[in-house]
Amino acid sequence: MNVIIREKINRLYNRFMQKNANWLFRGVLETDPIPTNPDSETILYCALDRSSCRQYITAVKSLLRYDNNFAVVAQSDGSLDSQCVREIVDHLPGIIVLSKDDMLQCIQDQAGPELQKLIPSAEEYSLYTPVKIMYLKFLNVIFQFNGRKVIIIDSDLLFLRKPEFILDWAKAPYTHDFYSEGSNARAAVFHAMGFKFTYLDVANFSSGTIGVGGEVSKQELIDIFSRIREYDASLFYAWEIEQALWSIVMATRENPINIDDLREVYVGSGWRSYEELKAKAVIAHFAGAVRFNSFKYLRCAKGVFLDLSFRQPDVKP
Repeated sequence: MNVIIREKINRLYNRFMQKNANWLFRGVLETDPIPTNPDSETILYCALDRSSCRQYITAVKSLLRYDNNFAVVAQSDGSLDSQCVREIVDHLPGIIVLSKDDMLQCIQDQAGPELQKLIPSAEEYSLYTPVKIMYLKFLNVIFQFNGRKVIIIDSDLLFLRKPEFILDWAKAPYTHDFYSEGSNARAAVFHAMGFKFTYLDVANFSSGTIGVGGEVSKQELIDIFSRIREYDASLFYAWEIEQALWSIVMATRENPINIDDLREVYVGSGWRSYEELKAKAVIAHFAGAVRFNSFKYLRCAKGVFLDLSFRQPDVKP
């Protein structure tokens, strides 16, 4: 088969599967609720849309089965309906679900006029996916939780074994951030702008699983956004902009930990085989166009469902 045709079929297949992901992940509704702790010092944060609702519940339960001492926050992109919210609240008691309006109001109230002029507008949120992700995964986290410890995850990942480092980080006083390795197609551009990548590199950074703490000042944000806007404002509408922004913030902080340096496979991507993920990965991240290839994601999720059904999670009431 022609390579171009095969790639097109694969994209259509993955889009179809994601559109029907709530049906595919219906098994999580057969597992018991796991309570969360809204008073915890550490927040577990994820932005999600309606089609990712049950994937999200699965992702969070895959972590909380090991320790549920997290203040869990789900941020709607604006598409979560009442059924999604009800399922999330029923299966993760104590969770905080924020609406799109909650997010936009918080950013508007706290950003101030100078920064508001630099960031893409709220109207552009609905027009450009990269802008939407920037709001959901970067700006909202800073303005909602500035100064608190936050673990940011994507809804399309699974914790396949106990993440000792992440749990220890969540329990300890904040001293450093953590991230996983990745890439950025525009890394050279951010280097050319003169950003200081002292302790990590935008070219080897992923925001799929990160832990951040400390404060990000408004002046720091103004400096970052003004430099990008003056150099090339089109970068705000390019893929991975929120990933670049987090790397810029974290690169000047001492001792950020790349969790992929901790073991052979800490975060395994969907490009790896099912056997390798099961044998080696702490986290399996099924991002992008290969998410449902070879049913690896669904097989790993089924393993989580079985574990939740047949073992007593290490959780507190």
